Amino acid sequence: MKRGTSTARFLLAWIMLLAFGRHAVAMSSGIDQMFEEVRKNYYAGLSLPQQQQAAALKERIQEFNRLLTEDRQGRYRDKCLYLIGQSYHRLYDATPTAEYLKQAQQYYRQLVHELPKSPLADDAQYLLGIIYLEEDPSQAYLEFVKVGIYFPQGDMRPRAEEKAEQLKTLLSSQKATDKIGSTSSAPAFAFASGSAASPSLPSNTPKQAVSQEKPSGLNKLRDIQHWAGDNYTRVALYVSEPVNFQRHDLPAEPKIGLPDRIYIDLKNCTVNPSIASNITVEDRFLKRMRVAQYDPTQVRVALDIEDMKSYKIFSLADPYRLIIDVQGKRSEPATARKPEEVIIPKGSQTSTLARQLGLQVGCIVIDPGHGGKDKGAISPNGLYEKDIVLAIAKRLKQTLERTSGCQVILTRTDDRFLSLEERTAIANTNRADLFISIHTNAHEDRNLYGTETYFLNLSNDKESARVAALENATSTRKISDLESILKDIMLNTKINESAKLAKTVQRNVITNLKKTYDKVKDLGVKQAPFYVLLGAEMPSILIETAFITNKHEERRLLDKNFQSRLVAGISSGIGAYIQQMKQFANVGGAR
Repeated sequence: MKRGTSTARFLLAWIMLLAFGRHAVAMSSGIDQMFEEVRKNYYAGLSLPQQQQAAALKERIQEFNRLLTEDRQGRYRDKCLYLIGQSYHRLYDATPTAEYLKQAQQYYRQLVHELPKSPLADDAQYLLGIIYLEEDPSQAYLEFVKVGIYFPQGDMRPRAEEKAEQLKTLLSSQKATDKIGSTSSAPAFAFASGSAASPSLPSNTPKQAVSQEKPSGLNKLRDIQHWAGDNYTRVALYVSEPVNFQRHDLPAEPKIGLPDRIYIDLKNCTVNPSIASNITVEDRFLKRMRVAQYDPTQVRVALDIEDMKSYKIFSLADPYRLIIDVQGKRSEPATARKPEEVIIPKGSQTSTLARQLGLQVGCIVIDPGHGGKDKGAISPNGLYEKDIVLAIAKRLKQTLERTSGCQVILTRTDDRFLSLEERTAIANTNRADLFISIHTNAHEDRNLYGTETYFLNLSNDKESARVAALENATSTRKISDLESILKDIMLNTKINESAKLAKTVQRNVITNLKKTYDKVKDLGVKQAPFYVLLGAEMPSILIETAFITNKHEERRLLDKNFQSRLVAGISSGIGAYIQQMKQFANVGGAR
């Protein structure tokens, strides 16, 4: 009796499975037919007169959207998204309406972000560049650059690179403003790089990097700051407004006693009279800086550098400043100069091959975000981000010194203001192996909560750009401009190592917090262009510990036990990363 019942059930299940399979095949066949019919109608409508074509395109948009709903397996999702974007794009061409262009952008971006492996994704990214060509050439340049970054094997890459190169030349030309028109502007950020050993042009040939120039009147070079170590120097030129500039590099001429030199010519600019014309630097690497009003509308800043290997120049906004990062040729270890608040334990680091390759961690710089006049985000009850992150950073320093055996340096130990460029410079001049920036998140929606960890890269979603803009104290528009220089900067940035560090730390923080607390939300590892990570020469991450604007997480951030659990998670994540590096180092050293 039992055997018969079992057999009957098996047969019933088999019949139902066959029926379901036939139904699924029928549905699949129906979706195929539906897509093919809409697709044919779409292309047929393109041959209609313009007035009829617009109505036909609107009908196709509705049909493709219905197909998106019916196609539950997503077999034609990429094609539908692409063709909807194309339909809106063509509608805009026929009837220039801002909403049509906005919809086209939305569907192209949705395809790129949701289905990056689709063969149509690189086409959609390329078309985003086409959309911006007349409206905003600097944004168009960024969109074309992204084709090569996101889709290096895509068939649209050569065309995108050609467009990007054309735009780069156009924007770099003095006549760019006239050619582009009054409705657009050159990028708010500029980038140039060079190598004293093998410059791409003769060393006395000017190479121009372009930014926005003030339409009338003269800008002013207001201040100069520098941070120098034995093998690294960062110089910041603070200018009242974005300027055009040219850079020149000249090799050393030992016979007449001249070192390597870098010249920066600031156009349409005057120099603040309070800036000394000769600035002597008590350092083994950067010897001297010279500043002069080269002619009535041009300021020249010259750096005399001993044994220069390479350098790069980029600009930041709010306030506008040019950053010059210079690398020297020395490879032997040396104690870097440190800011007053930094106290480093006695003892020297051993210079091994593994350490030089970044496979061992001996020095960690922890950066408590904000400080001084920069309060950071503010909680519903008036709690300042700058105070919370300093408390967390101090706890983290103590824990890491105890558990890792590393030298641990804080960029600030009290409530003082540090510029974003100074924080990275502290890590570079101290030849740190890791850079950890501590922050709290914030949002106008006070229901949002959770923890996330970032590393420096192109942002791939609006929320990442929003967080970066918040921490950079700038706008999301300027974030998109910043992305256009990252392709070059990232060539010398440890992106892969930073991503590994971010994943390890995020995983350990979430695991550790969940042991004690409920409602712990893992927002994951993300990437965005943070100023404070820009130019860091070691694996670098930024941790958004919790949302200070969420009342529940605000209470937790004030709780010393929560801080301790958070710090334990960060510390264990860093420890796990260090162990991974030691394994690589041991393998490399076993010969």
